[in-house]
Amino acid sequence: DKNFYEIAYAFNRQFGESGIYRGLPLYNFADNHDVDRVASKLDNPAYLTTLCALLFTMPGIPSIYYGSEFGITGEKTDGSDTALRPCLDLRQLQTNCPQPRLPAWIARLAQVRRHTPALRYGDYHQLYVSHQQLAFLRRFEKDITIVVINAAPETVDVSIPYPLDPGIGLKELLQNGEISLAGSSTLTITMLPNSASILNSSYP
Repeated sequence: DKNFYEIAYAFNRQFGESGIYRGLPLYNFADNHDVDRVASKLDNPAYLTTLCALLFTMPGIPSIYYGSEFGITGEKTDGSDTALRPCLDLRQLQTNCPQPRLPAWIARLAQVRRHTPALRYGDYHQLYVSHQQLAFLRRFEKDITIVVINAAPETVDVSIPYPLDPGIGLKELLQNGEISLAGSSTLTITMLPNSASILNSSYP
């Protein structure tokens, strides 16, 4: 429902400075064999982009239920789980994918996470929250990552406090762009509709 206040509260309670699961590598998922496919629960398929970005950047270990990388739907009917567990024809899905851009997006998120220690092991600090935007910092030793999520259907400028030395530049990992600051305590990022930005200080 695009209420990031609820998600931010849960993240702080679980992973923040006094979080009950702080430092524990929990197994995270958006759907599984016992619940409706997440693509069936969202009002807008574009939300799959931001949902997967959260899943791969929040503390813990991300899991994708088979078939959900293609955005397939499935709901329990009359108490039966059969629709949640179909036999998939991968060749057919590769040529007729319900969400054609989603597999490559997930693959890119997985690649970024694999090469970013802060996303695998880092702590969690909230930087900014509104109904449709969320920004947080993950830090592990010298590796620092800032994640910004925009669930709005329009382009927005998100301004967040910059928690680093202004001389430290950041690389935008999803678009491979450079972001640098010179004497500013605020970072402003132009976010496209239903998008995510991952900024890192030491990505190879």
